[in-house]
Amino acid sequence: MNIVKSLLLAVSVALVATAATAAPTGKFAVADANKDRALSKAEACAGKTPRICKKFEAIDANKDGAVTRAEIRAFRDVRRVSKGLPQKP
Repeated sequence: MNIVKSLLLAVSVALVATAATAAPTGKFAVADANKDRALSKAEACAGKTPRICKKFEAIDANKDGAVTRAEIRAFRDVRRVSKGLPQKP
């Protein structure tokens, strides 16, 4: 029984380690060339996120020259509410 528990623990640790080091997926992660968790105008306009590029200045709420996932979500939620739609979770 201890061997089975040890084996399951080892497999679990290996899976967690693999997930933690796996490359992020999604358009935002792919566009974030320097992996700073924010998109500069150049990163947004490099072809992977054209909608963010088009509305970059409106999305960049704090006007720091970069948009974060939180700013994108906030922008999306405001637009949805203004159209009478519910916010996305």
